[in-house]
Amino acid sequence: MTNNVKRLLAASLLSLMPSVALAEHYDIASLIAHRADYVSLRPTETIQLRSGRLEGSAATLAGTTVDTFFVANWTGVNTFPGYTLTGTPNILPPNPLAPTAPPSISGVFQMGVGQLTPVTQTYYYTTNAADPTGAAKTCLWQLNVSVSGTVCSATLGMTAYGTQGVLCSIDNAQTFVDPATCQAQVVTIIQ
Repeated sequence: MTNNVKRLLAASLLSLMPSVALAEHYDIASLIAHRADYVSLRPTETIQLRSGRLEGSAATLAGTTVDTFFVANWTGVNTFPGYTLTGTPNILPPNPLAPTAPPSISGVFQMGVGQLTPVTQTYYYTTNAADPTGAAKTCLWQLNVSVSGTVCSATLGMTAYGTQGVLCSIDNAQTFVDPATCQAQVVTIIQ
């Protein structure tokens, strides 16, 4: 009888393991800080953003502007966000982000930030929120806006994680920073 109880108890505990794994949370800081600990499909790629301006787009309030992020989910399944964002959220990152077919955009989010203010905005989308660096498709993007005098410039870093073969990219034609205000528009794709 005792052996049967032990077996039953062991089986019950083993059935809880998937629940415990789902409860584990990966925060963006540990994902970035411990990059060497995780499997990256390719090294971080950094792209200099071109200068641009949205026609008819003005600052939301005196001294502020809006960073707008468009994300296309072409994975065929829902993806889930993680982020460390600076400023006041106008729209939070969609969770989950439903898939669409190319060339459609799946979601958008916005952050209100001070004009001529250097900022770093970091976000990722993953197909596996419980293990974004394991059995998943995960793309991490980091926007770095810098100011020199009264001129803004920006770079966008991209890193792919996971073991499921992911393609992370940006739409260069629609991604830019306004050199006069630091307003950024970023269009990213996970596939």
